[in-house]
Amino acid sequence: MVEENKVVPISGFVIKVASRCNLNCSYCYEYNMGDSSWKKMPKYMEEEVFSKTLHRIKSHCDAHQFDNISISLHGGEPLLIGHERLASYLALADEILGGYRLTLGIQSNGLLLDEAYLALLRKYGVSLGISLDGVPKDNDVFRFYHNGKGSGEEVASKLRMLQGSPLFGGILAVINVDADPVQTWRYLASFDPPVVDFLLPHAHWDNTLTEEQQQRVANHGDWLIAIFDDWYGGYRQDIRIRFFEEIIYRVFGHPGSLESLGLEEVSLVTVGVNGDYEQVDTMKSVFPGAHTMSLSVNQHSLDEVLNHQNVMARQAGISGVSDTCKKCSLVSICGGGYYPHRYSEKNGFNNPSVYCTALTNLITHIQGRIKRDLEKKSNA
Repeated sequence: MVEENKVVPISGFVIKVASRCNLNCSYCYEYNMGDSSWKKMPKYMEEEVFSKTLHRIKSHCDAHQFDNISISLHGGEPLLIGHERLASYLALADEILGGYRLTLGIQSNGLLLDEAYLALLRKYGVSLGISLDGVPKDNDVFRFYHNGKGSGEEVASKLRMLQGSPLFGGILAVINVDADPVQTWRYLASFDPPVVDFLLPHAHWDNTLTEEQQQRVANHGDWLIAIFDDWYGGYRQDIRIRFFEEIIYRVFGHPGSLESLGLEEVSLVTVGVNGDYEQVDTMKSVFPGAHTMSLSVNQHSLDEVLNHQNVMARQAGISGVSDTCKKCSLVSICGGGYYPHRYSEKNGFNNPSVYCTALTNLITHIQGRIKRDLEKKSNA
């Protein structure tokens, strides 16, 4: 069981370097779920703010005596910043944090990828993760340009530029429960990513009120089970599927690193384009302003972020989940589900995940498959 109320320093950082995007994905928490704070943001993070952020990270590492740092550059679409600005940012990261064990990545829709960007990534050892939800006809239901044109075919052509490259960080896919799950998984696998991350679409109790909506949410469990059985049964096991791996770690009692599962203390913070700290930017999917902490890299240290009540709530272990979850045998694996998915106006975040049924079905299925395999081996 995870130790309660243990303060863990922040070692993971999402730095939002661009506030605009060349796509207009309908499910996007940044632009299409009610929060309009992006409109007041500068288009790009100023170099001075980026530098200040890196110095805050350095000071935090030195104060807490650790050197393992993960930074992901996000947006909007981070490649909108252009080659020159990205080169400047990466040079700064190398200069300020070059003496640390730094893992640096970019999460992109991939549409602006070209040879000049690839050269920069190679020079600084930066990985590139690409967002794609499945075959073009399914991807394009939600991921399209501002004029309504789908993006799937173009993203596929960019993925082929990364195929087989050590720069390829993997594919991030938001689940389209209406798409065929195995077809989706096998299409994504055809690009040979090192890892695929399947994400549950953002939802909470107040926007899934009808019986039909509740059933649709529950269906995500069966959708993921179909992919698990294909992968666990032997198809492309060389590709990691992080959501499944993290469940398996916890089934065996090991800690994981995915913030949407388990009771481990969350050691991740987002820095907005203007330098404001955000507890996690996906909180924008809950209600406008839910992500804010009124703290900034210009005035506040990361220790002050650690002491913020919203961050402390996500480092509270089992005491930070709902009473329902505390009584559940799966709580050490599920962890109550992803924090934004627990919200209701009535109870705040004191609820199980809106995906509770889906997660329960998936976790118990994985437990069952593993148990049967272990029994077969012991009886052999």
